[in-house]
Amino acid sequence: MSNHKHHIVPKYKCEELGLTTSYKIDGIEFYFKENMVEVPREQHALIHWGYKCNDLKPLLEVCNPPQWVIDMIPLGDNRDSGAASYITKLSTNIDTSGEANPMWKGGISYDMKAYRKAYNQTPKFKESRRVTLQRPEYKAKKKAYDKVHSQIPENKAKNKAYEQTPEVRARRKATRLRNKLEKQQGQGTLNQFLG
Repeated sequence: MSNHKHHIVPKYKCEELGLTTSYKIDGIEFYFKENMVEVPREQHALIHWGYKCNDLKPLLEVCNPPQWVIDMIPLGDNRDSGAASYITKLSTNIDTSGEANPMWKGGISYDMKAYRKAYNQTPKFKESRRVTLQRPEYKAKKKAYDKVHSQIPENKAKNKAYEQTPEVRARRKATRLRNKLEKQQGQGTLNQFLG
């Protein structure tokens, strides 16, 4: 197993503290000499996991940093669990599920179907949908799509079966009757609308 160069004070914490880079080893920038130790990959992951779990024992097994360096180590930070799982490539020893995951947001989850249904009822969505449906390029695209798909034999059969259903036939009959009555009642007047 190859050795890893471990930052005793993690890089993210050094950046938060405003520490500037001072030297490079193998093209990797380090913040101060006392902050680097070489460890095997598995030990590297255990050190980060120990940081997450407020445990410095894995670190102290491989080195003994000065107290001022130990004071800068962020214990209990979930970002170290992500580093541990990445280093071990999701080793079975390290659990990053649930609260141990750095992306944990308090167990919040939602029903996507219910969310979409509620979102589709918002004025913002209705307005954007109305605008989209009114665009000439959308209408042209839909017309071309419908023309092509109505010629497919399977779709022709489905459409014919749909037109023969009692609900559709009743709706069509009611529409024809309503149109006929409107023509007879007040052709050219507003009587039918004043009521």
